[in-house]
Amino acid sequence: MSRNKDWLNYSEELIDIAELLLNKGRFSWSCFTSQQASTAALKAILSINNDSTFGDNLIALLRIVKETYTIPEDVKVACHYVNDFFTKSRDLENKPEGTPPSYFNLSDAQKAKASALTILRFAHHNSYNS
Repeated sequence: MSRNKDWLNYSEELIDIAELLLNKGRFSWSCFTSQQASTAALKAILSINNDSTFGDNLIALLRIVKETYTIPEDVKVACHYVNDFFTKSRDLENKPEGTPPSYFNLSDAQKAKASALTILRFAHHNSYNS
């Protein structure tokens, strides 16, 4: 049974949360949440064919999606941009000083959210045209 709609709904919820965090000035967490929304969007596509939806690495998930679908360049770029936010936006140990939030700004969060929306549009398009 495909959980495509569940993954799409979850991705949309996460994008809403990323927006709330962005508006509150929580830019690192907004970037992380945008990465998670992107992951859910790709998992929506994978679930159509009952492919594995394990993991949070967008590049690895994209490789599986690529076996069945043509990936537009803007989606590839978006995945590469938000992929590392899974760790960079919340990992204190890789920062020489300060906390992860001190390394992110409004522009980062806006670009991460825009990237997640690009990936979600791709997921919606392929969900309804499969």
